[in-house]
Amino acid sequence: MIEAVLQFLALLLLAQSAGALGAVLRFARYSSRRRSPHNRYQPKAVVIVPCRGLEPGLEDNIRALCAQDYREYELVFVTESDSDPAHALLSRVIKQCRRPAWMIVAGEASEQGQKIHNLQAAIDMLNSLDRRAEVLVFADSDARPARNWLADLVAPLDERRVGATTGFRWYLPERGGLWSLLLSVWNASALGLLGERSSFAWGGATAIRRENFDRLRIRDSWTGALSDDYVLTRAVQEAGQRIKFVPTCLVATHADADFRDLVEFTTRQIRITRVYAPRIFKLALATNLLYNITLWGGLAWVAVSGRFPQVLAALLALVLAMGAAGSWMRVGVAARVLHDHHAEILRKRWAYACLGPLASLLYCVNLVASAGSRRIVWRGIGYELISPSETRIWSRPKPADAPDAKSPARKRKTAEDAETGNSRFERKER
Repeated sequence: MIEAVLQFLALLLLAQSAGALGAVLRFARYSSRRRSPHNRYQPKAVVIVPCRGLEPGLEDNIRALCAQDYREYELVFVTESDSDPAHALLSRVIKQCRRPAWMIVAGEASEQGQKIHNLQAAIDMLNSLDRRAEVLVFADSDARPARNWLADLVAPLDERRVGATTGFRWYLPERGGLWSLLLSVWNASALGLLGERSSFAWGGATAIRRENFDRLRIRDSWTGALSDDYVLTRAVQEAGQRIKFVPTCLVATHADADFRDLVEFTTRQIRITRVYAPRIFKLALATNLLYNITLWGGLAWVAVSGRFPQVLAALLALVLAMGAAGSWMRVGVAARVLHDHHAEILRKRWAYACLGPLASLLYCVNLVASAGSRRIVWRGIGYELISPSETRIWSRPKPADAPDAKSPARKRKTAEDAETGNSRFERKER
């Protein structure tokens, strides 16, 4: 009886795995297409980069943003306060940047994500000072883009059916180790959702025409939210527009993780998904439960049954082979796009092919852990996700050397503050 049930589940899992492999095949085929020269459409762009704290490779990441091969663009870096460790580094680096750059101090967020607050401060500043920029680009400070990243990300926006373009990240372990590799495998599994019509726009590499951003009222929709990318994704899709993934905008993120970091990061992503995309959460829960119950239950049955159930073993072997093939193809795409890390990525190809079952088990742990709580900690700030438009901050670190946010000195406004709310900004140009 148990064997018959496991065989039935294995058949369902085989069909699910075939569908997942098909999605990876479509992604790999789409990523290998030849594309038109990236310089056909290059309106003035503004790249907005919210920052918090020092992270591995931050200076190199900022320098890469300053060195884009693009006709005319400006950079806007936003921190919560000038006591943020990233602030001094940013001030030093952008003085050497050949492109116009802005520094904004946004102040503390209240009842919304700090990243959202930083992004809104940047938009408000742009609206008050610079109406010429036609394209808004949002980038994460922990990603290191190639020189053509900005040009490739903006180019498809000349198609009016494309509401936004997006890239994605590929984690590159610095020191290696199982947990760092597992983080990269876990993250890479989302690539199958990207293509000509992507399921989401990743906030770490997104471009949108400014008039479209304003028409969809995305800045206002961000108010009270935690997830910038889920809100933007929903606005674009509800308008009947496409989100187009640009394969050459896959960016490297250099990061290592221990077990605690891994579980905290992955569970945080799934808790955000539970609130902002409940249908995706339920689908992921169903598919990962099927995978883990069938695979690990089947392997346990093979081990303890005292005999070798050939049909079940064959089905599970096919499932594992399909998963390994999908991982193999994803690694191939990443190695081709991330030229500077080609050999480094390919050296770990077998690890990616073999770690799929552990990544799915981690997904299952994340999904179950997310079902019982809506609290997360992100960049040191504790949030409770009440709804997609309501966020409560329940904890916030207070650096000993930072001025008191409630002191009169922090409440005074300059003439520039009067134009942009509580934010302070400074332009630095060469």
